[in-house]
Amino acid sequence: MTEEIMRALGNIEGQLDGIKGQQSAQSKKLDKIDERMRKVEIKSAVNGTVAGTMAAVGVSLIVAGAKEILKTGS
Repeated sequence: MTEEIMRALGNIEGQLDGIKGQQSAQSKKLDKIDERMRKVEIKSAVNGTVAGTMAAVGVSLIVAGAKEILKTGS
């Protein structure tokens, strides 16, 4: 192989190493973001469940109170 080809191959190998490094860094960053998002999604699900339960209990109490008022008012 000529010296020019060897330099070109060395240049390509260096660029590939740089690309691999960037890809590894992005992969680590995405893993951290994924971990944080998982925590946020879990908190959101818990908050939604609690809020839904409270709303259901509130509506149930209102309906029971309305039935009682209608029953005693008649």
